[in-house]
Order: sequence, then C-alpha cells, then structure tokens
Amino acid sequence: MALNPDYLGKVYPAQRVYEVGREKIREFALAVGDSNAAYLDVDAARALGHRDVIAPPTFPIIVTRDASAAVMFDPGLGLDYSRVVHGEQ
Repeated sequence: MALNPDYLGKVYPAQRVYEVGREKIREFALAVGDSNAAYLDVDAARALGHRDVIAPPTFPIIVTRDASAAVMFDPGLGLDYSRVVHGEQ
C-alpha cells in the first residue's frame, strides 16, 4: 500500500518537553552497552572538561521517539511499519 499523498506537508503538534537528566543518560548508556565513564560518572566527565555527564551521540533518538511514533502510527498515513527497511544498515 502506498503512503497517503494527502499527507504531504502535514504538520503534527509539538510533543511534550523531554527533560534530560543524569540518570536518563546513565540508563541509556548502559542499555546500549556503552560504559564510557563520561556518560556514567560526574567526576570522570568533569575531568574531561564537562560540567556534568554527557550523553552518548545516539541519545537524541530518545528525544525524537514520541514525535516519530505520532507519524509512524498515524492510521491515515498508510504506513505499514513492518515493511520499513533501513537501506544503509
């Protein structure tokens, strides 16, 4: 099934504010198996010149999750997500 062409240019409402905290960064780093101390330990991050722990480069996927879901699971769009393939992967 093709995507609904009427959705071209559709704008979705803004999603809730996502407040990033130290523990969320730590949980994400552990979940993806990245034990870089700068993601887990304030002192290690400060030793590298940061004010606090830093997030792994893939962390922003968490921030975009709700917005992506609004599009992917919009029944009017006609997207069968089970058929989506990431071409570069």
